[in-house]
Order: sequence, then C-alpha cells, then structure tokens
Amino acid sequence: MKTVIYDFNGTILDDVDTGVIAINALIDKYLDRGPLSKEEYKHIFRFPVMEYYKDVGFDFDKLDFRIIGQEWMDIYEANKDIYHLYPGIRDQLINNRRIGMRNILLSASRQDKLLRQCQELGIDDLFEEILGIDDIYASSKVYIASDWMSKQKDGEYIFIGDTLHDLEVADELNIDCILVANGHQAKEVLLEKTDRVYDDIREVVNDPYWSI
Repeated sequence: MKTVIYDFNGTILDDVDTGVIAINALIDKYLDRGPLSKEEYKHIFRFPVMEYYKDVGFDFDKLDFRIIGQEWMDIYEANKDIYHLYPGIRDQLINNRRIGMRNILLSASRQDKLLRQCQELGIDDLFEEILGIDDIYASSKVYIASDWMSKQKDGEYIFIGDTLHDLEVADELNIDCILVANGHQAKEVLLEKTDRVYDDIREVVNDPYWSI
C-alpha cells in the first residue's frame, strides 16, 4: 500500500500570512528594525525555529525563548481567521483514499492544537493518523516520525512538505520527499537541496508516485 505523509502548516494549511503577522508583531515589540515582507520571511524562515528567531534579530541571552514562543502563538491564534486550506487539498485527500492510498498528517504543531484545527477545517476524518508534538516550540518532527515509522509494515511512503526540515525528516525516515513552494520557504531555498519541488499542492499528483 502507498502512504502519503503530509506536513500541515504551509502544506495543507495556508497560514503563511498569519505567520508573517505574528513575527512582525514580535519584531515591533522587541526589536529595533523594520518588519519582514512576506518574501523576506519565506527566505529567512527555517527550523529549528529558535535559529530562525536569531536570524531575525532576537537575542536569547536577553530574551526568554519560551515567552517569545508563547507570545507568537497567542498572536497566531488571534489571527486564525486569516488562514485557510490550500485550494484542492481536500479533493486530493479524498481521491488518495479512493485509489487506495493512506493519508497521514505529521506536524510540528502541538497535538491538541493540531487535532482542533483539523476538526475546525473538517479534514480530521480524511487522515488515518494525525501526529503532532507535545509542546508549542516546534523543535522537530523527526522523533515523532521515527517512532511512528518503526511501527509500520513494509510499503511505499512519501512525505510532502514545504520546508527543508521536511526534506530532513524524510531523509531520516529513508523515504522520498516532495516539497511545495507556496508555503513557508521560498522556491529558491528549496531548490538548493532538491529538484523535486512543485509550485502548488495540486501539482503533486503529477509526480510518478501517483502512478498506479
């Protein structure tokens, strides 16, 4: 059986504008610099997020990363009316199941928040499993993915994400990876590490993995 493992933020959920709003609110509060444009954000964003904050200019010798992370989450939640599913993703998930593929969701979002978001978006029943982390600081998805993968039977697996961290997770799992370039990292950044990059989530079904 073929299994498609999806990242959430920036892959299924278009929350890039919400992320830009949140980081710029923190920049305005804590830093003596101008805001990030959406394009600048997509070139500077990376995992682990602490390193991304440092690139922006936050000094965690002077600021508490946990406080900054919580404030970011509060601002993100206050602007959740802005984010939405990427066009075509619901139909893709439904069609995957129709042709016998499994959908798995893997995210650096906290598990309870991830489940709530999926329920609010009406997609929770389209995944066989929904896998999130146990805190809000988005350190890594690798340990969750590795633990889940160790319990799986033989089959074909592919990971779809929008950042180079997703590629790293796929490499750790020893499975193939597809990246989409309309999420949290710019296409030029993604192409530095792989050429298996699509502009839109709707295009991934043209990948050879979907050949039956």
